[in-house]
Amino acid sequence: MLDKMKQLYQMKKMLEGIASTEDYKGVKVTVNGSMKVLSVEISDQARESQDLEKNIVKSINNAMKNVQKKMQKEMKAGNLEMPF
Repeated sequence: MLDKMKQLYQMKKMLEGIASTEDYKGVKVTVNGSMKVLSVEISDQARESQDLEKNIVKSINNAMKNVQKKMQKEMKAGNLEMPF
């Protein structure tokens, strides 16, 4: 049981180490493998955009999609193993 807990903790740490940063129309978002938004940067030009909210959502979704692709590559390479 402790072995599984340790493996889960290690997997969590590995996921936190995988990140994706996306810049969409001046909205820059970084998301890690735990699907946590690490940072959001909005340029001055993007702040004036009529579509700011849509651009934020698009940037977050793109970053999440790309970090999922990175995790899939890591799993296929054997670098991420499920502890169960």
